[in-house]
Amino acid sequence: MSEKLETAINDYISQFLLAYFRSAVSVRVDQPSLDTEQDLDLLKLHWSISEPVTALVGYLREHQHEIQAVLETRRREDDVRVRGRLDARATALTRMVTGNTALMVSHEPLRTYNSGPNHLLIWVLEQAWRLVLRFEDMLPPSASYLQSVQSCAQSLETIRRFDTVHQAAKQLNLTRRPGLHAINEASRSRRPIYYLAFRAYRSLQAIERGDEAEIARLLNSTLLGPLQIWQRFELAVGVGLARALSKVRDEPLSLRFLGGGPTPLAQIGPYEVHWQTRTEVWNTPPPEPSELATSRLLEQYGLSLGADRPDLVVLHRGQRKAVAVVEVKYFATGENNGSDALRAAVAQLVRYARGYRSMHDLPGLLDHSMAAMIAVGSNRTPSPRPYGLPRVVDFADIKELELNDWARQLITATETPEFVPS
Repeated sequence: MSEKLETAINDYISQFLLAYFRSAVSVRVDQPSLDTEQDLDLLKLHWSISEPVTALVGYLREHQHEIQAVLETRRREDDVRVRGRLDARATALTRMVTGNTALMVSHEPLRTYNSGPNHLLIWVLEQAWRLVLRFEDMLPPSASYLQSVQSCAQSLETIRRFDTVHQAAKQLNLTRRPGLHAINEASRSRRPIYYLAFRAYRSLQAIERGDEAEIARLLNSTLLGPLQIWQRFELAVGVGLARALSKVRDEPLSLRFLGGGPTPLAQIGPYEVHWQTRTEVWNTPPPEPSELATSRLLEQYGLSLGADRPDLVVLHRGQRKAVAVVEVKYFATGENNGSDALRAAVAQLVRYARGYRSMHDLPGLLDHSMAAMIAVGSNRTPSPRPYGLPRVVDFADIKELELNDWARQLITATETPEFVPS
């Protein structure tokens, strides 16, 4: 399969990949499909381990001496002692007012870190540290992000213990963002540490305002996804199902973090889209004669029959019932037209459906089920479609919102009084 198609799949599921916390590999996107407002929190977590932040952290660990203090003066009043430059006029006036002829007023020089570039630098470090700790708390032990997040968290912890950073943090007001003057000063600084802080801050600003080019750069430096492309295609189909249900119900879809356990991909009102799990409503069907024969043979090898599970299941949570089963097939389109894949998909749909419905009710579930192919070729769904025949869709159908008709019929069927769990 071409790299262009793989990137298109990654683009389509970018919103879900932000919450994909399982074992994964780096994936590339060109035009990620995101809802910037809804996904901003996750994007900021990714910013905390992005290249601009890690470049700043790595440089600062080796060049902490570049944090520059500025010289300020503070008015001091002491008996006899002069600390810095004498202020003769203020001394004379103060002696006249107080009657203390030994009083001296001076301006004492002090080194401080309360400057614009330092405000920008320390603010960026503090934000990155807070975000990376939140990111770490959210991750399951098996997440591939964990190593990057923990490495960045440890580096930031080390930096925060530097005396110069500690002193600067105490002297600066980090509850407010750096102003325009501080940003401009940092951008013009000859010290690399301040320019790197400026670059990280500008990256965060661009992400917050939804800059597509900056978000694409961010994701290409941090985003992880399932190891295999066929897994990503399964996610793409799940995304399509969730978006179609959300569109037809005119209700937002709620994303879930994809860590361990039977967590659904998304929830839309009473509907849940589950990936690679039988769900709790599964009931193991009685074995067929061929399955019994296979099981007996496998026992002689010391093996069990194994546990098949559908690629995607749509549940109606209120009715505790599976309302659709989806089998996804990814194959190299140059090798065949998908006929063999469709044969296998239909056989699997029937086998899985038996775990959710009785045989007499099987057509009712299959009528809302589907076989999702990377490409369908000539294997299109007949029109008109007979009752009980699963739909056949491909990636083009999913991107072009062809699932809206499926969602409309599913919702009509499941939300009428006649539809009750069998």
